Amino acid sequence: MTVEELLYQYRMIYYDFPQSLKIFLGSLYGNIPLSIRFGEGYNSHTKIIQKFENANEQYKLDFMYNKTLETLLFAEKNIPYYKDIFNKYGISSKSFKSLDDINLFPLLTKNDIKKNLDKIYTQKIEKTVSYYSGGSLSTPTKFFLPVSTRAKEKAYNNYIFSKIKYQHRDKSLLLKGREIVNVKKDIFWEYEPVENFFLLSTNYLNSEKFSIMYTKVKEFKPRFLIGYPSAVLSFIKQSKLYNLNKLDIAGVILTSETIYKDELQSIQEYFGVDVLTHYGHTERNIIGYRINRSMYNFMNSYGLVREKNSELITTTFDNFTMPFINYKSGDSVVGSINHYETTDIIKEVENIEGRTQDYLVTKDKRLISITSMYYNRDKLFEQVNAIQYIQEKIGEVTVLIESTEINPKVLEKTMNQNLAYKGLDITVHVVQEIKKSARGKRIVCIQKLDIDNIKL
Repeated sequence: MTVEELLYQYRMIYYDFPQSLKIFLGSLYGNIPLSIRFGEGYNSHTKIIQKFENANEQYKLDFMYNKTLETLLFAEKNIPYYKDIFNKYGISSKSFKSLDDINLFPLLTKNDIKKNLDKIYTQKIEKTVSYYSGGSLSTPTKFFLPVSTRAKEKAYNNYIFSKIKYQHRDKSLLLKGREIVNVKKDIFWEYEPVENFFLLSTNYLNSEKFSIMYTKVKEFKPRFLIGYPSAVLSFIKQSKLYNLNKLDIAGVILTSETIYKDELQSIQEYFGVDVLTHYGHTERNIIGYRINRSMYNFMNSYGLVREKNSELITTTFDNFTMPFINYKSGDSVVGSINHYETTDIIKEVENIEGRTQDYLVTKDKRLISITSMYYNRDKLFEQVNAIQYIQEKIGEVTVLIESTEINPKVLEKTMNQNLAYKGLDITVHVVQEIKKSARGKRIVCIQKLDIDNIKL
């Protein structure tokens, strides 16, 4: 077990230390080379990335074939679920003679994982860490990853962030993650020395405390801004509201949430710097990025990324506890797609339209993407601070609006008249605040229908 893997287990204890002690210990630890903190895994993945990204296409295809075969061999030998399903389909790792043969293997859904969790992972090779991922159902999906996956993730993220000149431990304003508020002491920020981040509470960006928070950020002088798109937009909106000068930064890195076309344009125009959008999953099967409004580029040494009926289908590399084979990501790709020649393996896509749970179901069981609705917003929406769609019944949607200025009945009439909403009965409620996730992420859509089954 590496130093990082050991200490990560005790991070909650570290978070509770007095700030002075955290700064002392965190600064010491943060300055330890990543190759020591994360072990040889970090170095080996860094070398793999560099070699793969500079290689010719044949090398890349051979690499993906060998890594996929490695995953299949491990799965059929160590994972009861895959042994059973391979036998059911009359296939084995020997059936995989070319990359196209991955189509012979069945798809894996979140429902499959939920029903077979005890049979779909092992701790024979490596210790596991449990995670939860959102999905098309109202309850999250539990799964397991090897502890070593943090080294791989760090290597790939550092490579991706370097595309806009970010270097490890560059001073950065962080608008995402754990809540760090101490209301009694009137503190809504915290310095995190390990990564050299200055954290602001995303839940207080739209409060009267913003000007004080902004002053602390200016004192910190961040070089980059890293955060959820919704939090970055709130930061911009409040800066304008209080007539504050825009931050002098070198770049913006957006993570975790779906970013909409007009939102990206607003962030680019305001800061006037490169905006990198990071794309990935908690399951760590797929990772990619785009800079400004270019195409999303997938890191194909990270995992196998394919497209089936416009949905991203992924297969893990380097996961020797709970491999995902032909996993239905729930994310849809739209627009131009660049494949490796003669394969369905994706290099680049024009856009990713959001997770399965970001779809609404019409009365005739069509799926309407939240993204398409966002692109067709009426000017009334300019008065909206936040919006959330809730669906419990087919053809019926409740829309929560966070606003102090809007008339819900006027907006409700407008939305019901909009072509994008045909086949849906919309009910609008204005609320004081729309709750975010525990880590400050906006939740655009709460979809309680079983989308996966409706899509079949």
